[in-house]
Amino acid sequence: MESKGFIDISATLGGLDKRCYGQFIEHLGKCIYGGIWVGEDSRIPNFRGFRLDVLRAIKKMQPRIMRWPGGNFSSGYHWLDGVGPREKRVKRLDMAWGAEEPNTFGTDEFLELCRLVDAEPFIVVNAGNGTPEEAAKWVEYCNSRANTYYASLRRRYGHHDPYCVKIWGIGNELYGRWQVGFCLNGSECARRTLEFANEMRKVDPTIRLVAVGCEDPEWNLEMIKNAGEYFDYLSVHIYIKGERPYRELAATSLDIERRLRNIYGLIQSARRRYDIEREIGIAFDEWNVWHPEAKAPLHEQVTTVGDAILTGGILNALHRLCVAAPIGGFAQTVNVLPLIIALEDGGILLTPQYLVFKLYSTNSGDIVLKTTVDTDHYISSELREPVPFIDLSATITKDGKTVYLHVVNRHETEDSEMTISFRRFKPKRGSQLYVAGEKIQDKNTPENPRRVMIQKSKVKVAEGKIMFDLPAHSINIIKVSGQSSIRLN
Repeated sequence: MESKGFIDISATLGGLDKRCYGQFIEHLGKCIYGGIWVGEDSRIPNFRGFRLDVLRAIKKMQPRIMRWPGGNFSSGYHWLDGVGPREKRVKRLDMAWGAEEPNTFGTDEFLELCRLVDAEPFIVVNAGNGTPEEAAKWVEYCNSRANTYYASLRRRYGHHDPYCVKIWGIGNELYGRWQVGFCLNGSECARRTLEFANEMRKVDPTIRLVAVGCEDPEWNLEMIKNAGEYFDYLSVHIYIKGERPYRELAATSLDIERRLRNIYGLIQSARRRYDIEREIGIAFDEWNVWHPEAKAPLHEQVTTVGDAILTGGILNALHRLCVAAPIGGFAQTVNVLPLIIALEDGGILLTPQYLVFKLYSTNSGDIVLKTTVDTDHYISSELREPVPFIDLSATITKDGKTVYLHVVNRHETEDSEMTISFRRFKPKRGSQLYVAGEKIQDKNTPENPRRVMIQKSKVKVAEGKIMFDLPAHSINIIKVSGQSSIRLN
């Protein structure tokens, strides 16, 4: 298979917000307890209670932003249960998942985790059975420099400086009857949202808020009409069923890109219709493929190269949607539908999906470029449309000296020879990293933890073009050094 691409450096789509590579962790299964947190007395090597191998793996992935404590869990979580001396914290029934919550991992532990892995914190307040007052007190605890009660409480517990948490979510999936304190419709949720936003911003006017959105246009319209001046992002959650033929799974990223683009179009139309001046983007803060074996209460699965192909396609889509959907949240980082599997007897497994996130988050530029691809296609029976075998997105650094190509070859058996031409950029040299494995079914297991790895290849540069090979079923990063002939903003 032969493929061609073309990139004009002057055709920019917008700045790349690297929070699109964000992560999501919840008090569910073994994500927090046994995954991220083992406690200081654990036989598993740890740093102040954080599982050391997991901590290192997350940091290498450079997650940029991390969402917590849920998820469904957040709709029944009362943050005061999780602060102060751990030995004095009370245990509670987690009504979301029917589990016992020890509260040994709380606000300060989460914010310490974010500091250790260099991620921006994204806290979701309890808008289920919680109150605006409780949420405002949480903002005070985290952000205030005053001598008021909850700021002083933070200092009493050993954290003198404020955490300055800027991103706060008001509730989780309040449209769903599975949620503690769900709302009957978008109008009710909008009213609840503005009450929370009003009190939270009284404490810190600089915070940015994520409200509950979904794929129901009526819900979203009511949210924007009645509360659009009170929030900055509308959340969207999409899970993809894994039990489908590979080509249909690989095509799903096209559908997700279209769905997110449609939601953003509705947001923009509603803002114009109701004279909402505040800019509103999408926080795509829960997404993943979900296989049948991932059942409650642990929701464990081991994903494959085929799932990694979908992951690369979604990250490429988020690049192209850089203006519409600047924040992402992969669900979840550890043990639950995981990127990282923390084994009970010590040691971890890094899934092919993890390797894709590591590739992308450590190899991307500052500005997204428009791309054109000439490639073969196949027909998706589910989408009823042609799907390109090659999916290409491109980013460039602000200084115009490095272009990153993010290239997915969806074909399960055929390699592709690819040539990229540039306008207003002169390539000088290139390198290639990729994830492929031998088969789309390949995965990393305790018996063979390095079956799927990041590999290297060569890139040829000649006559202002670059040439490289894309292995079958592969996710590739092509780093191209050179010089743009125009100034980038």
